[in-house]
Amino acid sequence: MASVAPPAPSYRPILPPSLRDEGRISDAQTETVIYAGEAHGSHLPGRWRRIEALPEMALARDEDEDAVAVRRGFFLGDGTGCGKGRQIAAVIADNMAQGRVRALWLSRNDALLEDARRDWTAIGGDAHDIVPLSSWKQEEAIRVDRGVLFATYATLRQPARGARPSRLDQIVAWLGTDFDGVIAFDEAHAMANAAGGGKGARGTKKASFQGMAGLALQNRLPDARVLYVSATGATSPENLAYAARLGLWGGPEAPFMSRADFLEAMDRGGVAAMELVARELKALGLYVA
Repeated sequence: MASVAPPAPSYRPILPPSLRDEGRISDAQTETVIYAGEAHGSHLPGRWRRIEALPEMALARDEDEDAVAVRRGFFLGDGTGCGKGRQIAAVIADNMAQGRVRALWLSRNDALLEDARRDWTAIGGDAHDIVPLSSWKQEEAIRVDRGVLFATYATLRQPARGARPSRLDQIVAWLGTDFDGVIAFDEAHAMANAAGGGKGARGTKKASFQGMAGLALQNRLPDARVLYVSATGATSPENLAYAARLGLWGGPEAPFMSRADFLEAMDRGGVAAMELVARELKALGLYVA
């Protein structure tokens, strides 16, 4: 990885000078904000349409009324102790400074809410800016005009019950279908095996509910600035099956025709193939670790 140089970026983030002057964010952390902004400034090649029956997007003709452009995502693969929480907070703060005042921060469990608030306040934010989704019942509208909505993957997968919409519907209603702010998938490996097909001790694994919910969220908000965050992204094929915004499959310029083709090739190639994917993504400016 160290031998691969990412492309020279042109993006310039909008962050308070105090972040650098007071040492609240390091050069390496600032690099992530810059490359995330660079990636988020473009869209995947082609036009796409959502497949209602599946958490899937498919290529569409340009003249298709339902066709949409899908914004490119970015993957942060730093290890433990590098300050991924501050990097997420800084990416969100950069976007808020540019008028995108709503964001979604997804993580593994409710206990990590306080960690998110700690990292947000460490870069100069107010702890009350981060609001847990659990503050509202499933049938209630989210009653804040701006801020960072914090939710867990387990909450995201809660389905509709009777007249009550699903938690996914509730989140999308607050963000808006034209949302172009940040969705941060912290501990993104919690969505592993999003498409099924992984090999387990008892045979082929079924797709995980959390992974499918994460894919559905990305598909319903095609213009969102998606940030994947995981220290174990390149360890197994299933740990990248949710990363539809990296352009690895399905597109006119993608190296693989479909997600299934990608998973099959990575399964055959093993860890060496996954390392090659990580190197190529870094060379494209879509991955940093």
